[in-house]
Amino acid sequence: MKKAILFDLDGTLWDAIAPITDSWNETMKRKMVPFSFDTVKIKSYMGLTPEETVPLAFPGIPFEEGLALFKRCVQDENRFLAKKPGLLYPGEEEVLALLSKKYFLGIVSNSDRGYVENYLASCRMSPYFSYHVCAGDTGLPKWGNMLYAKKENALDSLFYIGDTLKDKLESEKAN
Repeated sequence: MKKAILFDLDGTLWDAIAPITDSWNETMKRKMVPFSFDTVKIKSYMGLTPEETVPLAFPGIPFEEGLALFKRCVQDENRFLAKKPGLLYPGEEEVLALLSKKYFLGIVSNSDRGYVENYLASCRMSPYFSYHVCAGDTGLPKWGNMLYAKKENALDSLFYIGDTLKDKLESEKAN
């Protein structure tokens, strides 16, 4: 029987709020647009899809323009986090090392392509995870990616660890 634990990334495996905030603000300055962000705002966007984030982050402008800004922020964010990664939680590596001996470990995130890979590389966590998938890879919502991961890896049983109510609701949708 192939047992798995799938993890959310932001707020569960690392805290990248501060560097993401810095990155987004640098992007706004470079693009010379009148938006600015603090850690409270950025944290409120974590786990949301681009379609959910754009109207919150860029109010008062057409959706397509906001989406273009969002995509630029995400591209810049990945480069920024490669140099200044998020913070791991105390004991995280030790816990993941133990869990990976008994369980198939994976990451399912609403992030764009490159974000999960950034965590794995910059924090040297690749040895503990057998799989990862995100919305940027498949276009699926988090619950859909949970089911996708289950099918893709022939997992018999799995559970999901996240840090928000949305994570709970998404895992319930996936059963």
